[in-house]
Amino acid sequence: MTGPRGGGRKANPVDTNTISTGLIESEATGLLARLDQIKPFVMHETMVLAAALPRDAQLLIERFLHTGRNELRGQLAHFLDWLETDGRESSPAEQQRRFVLIRLQFNVVLAQFDLFTEVVTQRSEHATGVWLSGLDIVAQDALRLETADDGDTRLVVYLARGAGAAIRRAKTRLPAGSRTRWGSSGFRGSA
Repeated sequence: MTGPRGGGRKANPVDTNTISTGLIESEATGLLARLDQIKPFVMHETMVLAAALPRDAQLLIERFLHTGRNELRGQLAHFLDWLETDGRESSPAEQQRRFVLIRLQFNVVLAQFDLFTEVVTQRSEHATGVWLSGLDIVAQDALRLETADDGDTRLVVYLARGAGAAIRRAKTRLPAGSRTRWGSSGFRGSA
């Protein structure tokens, strides 16, 4: 075979399987690096004590997010191990299919983190945080009036822009299908 200009050089055959494996491996490693950048809220969010989330709710939120990150980290490690062994011989389409499933889970973890980032960040805003903390107590009392309180109701109030209102009670599902062990109440209005 000659080169593209007919100069008599032999063209190197390109091993598309090796290239695609390397690219997918690089993408998976990038997801791990991004995942490692997500830190607990207590490491980067500041608020006055009166605006703080209820302690048990904050612990459950952090635990929930930490569990999601650890599960994803395990999936990525398993995927990278697979790529180094049996996955090397798999087709690029199969490698991509498996990676896309992990990437979707990564997006779920980030979406959940973003949801709670909004909740926690509002607590550090001047005056808003203390007001929201007071609404936590009001909402908690209102829920006790509605139902027999099992003492396990956790609630966090936050504000969101847009029309409508949303209330998420304890033990409901997040958009990705994960069950919460606390509640959040998002009051939507123009800000």
